[in-house]
Amino acid sequence: MTDRPAILRPAPSDGPGDALDYLAYLCLCAFIFSVPWEESFPMLGGFVIGRWLGLLAFGIAVLRSIIIRRGRKLSGPHYCMLSFVGWSALSILWTVDWDSTAERVGTYLQLLTVVWLIWELAVTETRVLGLIQSYVLGTSVASVSTVVNLMLGRTAAQVRMSSGQTAMNASRYTITGFNENDLGLILALSIPMTFYLLAKRKGWLVTLLCWVQIVICSTSILLTGSRGALMAAGAAFLIFPLIVFRLPRWQKIASPIALAGVIACGVYLVPPITWDRLLGTGAEISEGTLTHRTVIWAAGISVLEDRPLLGVGAGAYGASVLKLLDTPFVAHNTYLSVLVELGVFGGLILFALLSGMLYSITYMEPLEKRLWIVVLFTWMVGASVLTWDYQKCTWLLFGMIAAHVYSRKPESSYAATRLTRAQPIQQPALSPFHLPSNQVTHVAEWD
Repeated sequence: MTDRPAILRPAPSDGPGDALDYLAYLCLCAFIFSVPWEESFPMLGGFVIGRWLGLLAFGIAVLRSIIIRRGRKLSGPHYCMLSFVGWSALSILWTVDWDSTAERVGTYLQLLTVVWLIWELAVTETRVLGLIQSYVLGTSVASVSTVVNLMLGRTAAQVRMSSGQTAMNASRYTITGFNENDLGLILALSIPMTFYLLAKRKGWLVTLLCWVQIVICSTSILLTGSRGALMAAGAAFLIFPLIVFRLPRWQKIASPIALAGVIACGVYLVPPITWDRLLGTGAEISEGTLTHRTVIWAAGISVLEDRPLLGVGAGAYGASVLKLLDTPFVAHNTYLSVLVELGVFGGLILFALLSGMLYSITYMEPLEKRLWIVVLFTWMVGASVLTWDYQKCTWLLFGMIAAHVYSRKPESSYAATRLTRAQPIQQPALSPFHLPSNQVTHVAEWD
């Protein structure tokens, strides 16, 4: 595998299909790069910049598919995602809040489009690596923006007031358009990806940027003051002992220096009141309400007992607990949210999706296996205190895992695989969730 950044290497082109394939991939990388900070950028034509990049990637990808007349077979996890969205759409028949359910289904359909783009365009391991790199670069922008807000004295309260929202959390920091808890988990998910890039990339510049990113990202997570993000970051750092033996000796020596940098930044930059909040996590779990989460969860469980099988409808959690809480709170727990909104059947689909991805991951190479198990574990920890079943990062994660599991390797170019003659590429079926999705009637021609 080349050491040059994946998103910068040009692709040879034998025709418009190859050119469109590469152009669509670049747009997809730009979209993923924008996800961690898109809402802090001024809107263009009423949409965030990520929406425009996503639409551009989708339009080019559709045109490319029409020209090359080829599509990849879906994998087991993809069918679980389709089932989840299909069941959500079906819940519109019994929902307690039709408008919220219709809106949520529309969101799921857009997220499915992103998953399809990743599946169609990231067909090689190098391309998946480019998507990972794009996400890490995007979180670098979000991390630096958070630290800049600290330097400017722009707390989360001031950011909200500038947007016309209620001022809260005067000692915590975030970026425009992002809740502190959501931003914290977005950043935490990038930590194992950054360590993965350290193990894969050999260039000194990329290595240096990765170590700087780890320090700034960790500091930004502390600045958010999010207890859930702190726990997720703890899960994310489990990747380090799993890959440290893959790092060169000088990087092993540099790791304590990076840790010292995180500690120094935490001591000198994070406000004492934020430290009190973070260090009181244990007491809050055992004696408190986790900022009223336990009350919200109790209301959700009460609703679930009344409608256990079908649920109250996708996106209708807030409406269902309104009578009990006087406020339409979201669940602040992805698993409970799915159970209340989609019932036991929806919960089983989510369980099948997560289990299927974990099972598929076990068939990957050791380094990739460690990466995605830790990333998925990080997501599962963070999702236990956040409602993330309809967040972009969740579906980006699911899409990249599926693409990486079934990616082709080794590869020597980004040129689209062309239809030449009927000779299937043989690849064993490993499990019901490791379908022979690459057994298509064509020969891969690498330029």
